[in-house]
Amino acid sequence: MTEPAIRQAFAYAVICFFVVFFFSDGLSNHISTLRVPPGNNLPDFGQYQELRSLPEEQFPLEDDKKRVIVVGDIHGSYKYLNTLLKKISYEPSSDILVHVGDIITKGPHNGSMEVLSYMASNNITGVRGNHDQKVVEWRGWMKWINSLPGGRRWLEELNSKWGHAEASGASPDVWLEDEKRKYKSKWWQMIPEGWSLLGDHYSVAHAMTEAEYKYLLALPLVIHVPTAHAYIVHAGILPSDPQYSHDHRRQPLARIPHLPTQFKGKTPSKHETYRILRKLQELAVVRQVPQNQVPYNLLNMRSIVDGKVTKDGDGRPWSKAWKHDVSRCQGYDKEIDVMKHKKDLLPCYPSTVIYGHAASRGLDIKRWSIGLDSGCVYGRRLTALILGPKLKKRADDADDDVDANKDEKTIPFGEKGRGRIVSIPCS
Repeated sequence: MTEPAIRQAFAYAVICFFVVFFFSDGLSNHISTLRVPPGNNLPDFGQYQELRSLPEEQFPLEDDKKRVIVVGDIHGSYKYLNTLLKKISYEPSSDILVHVGDIITKGPHNGSMEVLSYMASNNITGVRGNHDQKVVEWRGWMKWINSLPGGRRWLEELNSKWGHAEASGASPDVWLEDEKRKYKSKWWQMIPEGWSLLGDHYSVAHAMTEAEYKYLLALPLVIHVPTAHAYIVHAGILPSDPQYSHDHRRQPLARIPHLPTQFKGKTPSKHETYRILRKLQELAVVRQVPQNQVPYNLLNMRSIVDGKVTKDGDGRPWSKAWKHDVSRCQGYDKEIDVMKHKKDLLPCYPSTVIYGHAASRGLDIKRWSIGLDSGCVYGRRLTALILGPKLKKRADDADDDVDANKDEKTIPFGEKGRGRIVSIPCS
């Protein structure tokens, strides 16, 4: 190959690398238009924390003196959060409170700041939502701008001028366009395309403390609870790669994991062996299903269309795919020959997903998935799932039929447990 051809090939490879890099995650369509000053590296605004596993003491289901309380999307509805916690007699010293993300924005700004302050100061367990993510990204952008020569001064002046304009009743969009016309500045080109400067997410990012920012940063995309055989995620998670059949050998639930090398030569009990294998298989769903390795999907997915994840409501809800696969789990004792002849069966045990995000679908209870976003920010309801050993089924409870306007209902949780759904009106 000639030297010019080598240079051309090298240049092409470099271009391809940057195209793949920038377009490989959820921020790509926004940050690819930024003009980064020479000598400055573009930071990671997303700061994703992929997975956190909770030990039994942080998600106790068998302790008579404790409850686990999982709350749906709050969106700054601090008043209604307090109403809900009062209704269920929440006791911080013994109960474990968990949220499914989107604790801030869309609702009142002051409410968002109160919710964030409460969650951060009490270090409440939860996952990151898509709106929480936007706040994290804006704060990361602010830190980046402040690190650039002249950036801090420009941002402080902008915020100060906007504060006066806002007090006079100015519209942020109109005011910003007017500012851009008046002052031709390189800093406008530093704003990622599609980001709303001075919008709701920006305002929370600007107002929150460093401790509150660190709290949001620490929120993972997925919580796995091995002892409860449960996942908590904001939008959703797939049981298998929809590009292949659910029983294809590449699917984590279609094959029994191998014991780790530290157990080679040892003979753990059958119970212990199954416990280890089940945990490994549940982790494999997060780590080996390719769609579950894309942060944007975990924060935004609603449906599956033509084998691809979409944030839109059209298509097959991912929760139906979850129920389809997990309902076919037959455990590890099923004879291999039976598995081969009945392809619907899978060598796995069922697990449950608790999630939010899909307010348009309302309270969405299926066997093996529990959707808790009942649209409080839209004036509907705020919902909590209560888990503990003392919950029993009532005579009027149906497993897959939950009235979104009913204050309380018990539902199945896991293989043998029960959960109680409690909600309050947000109006």
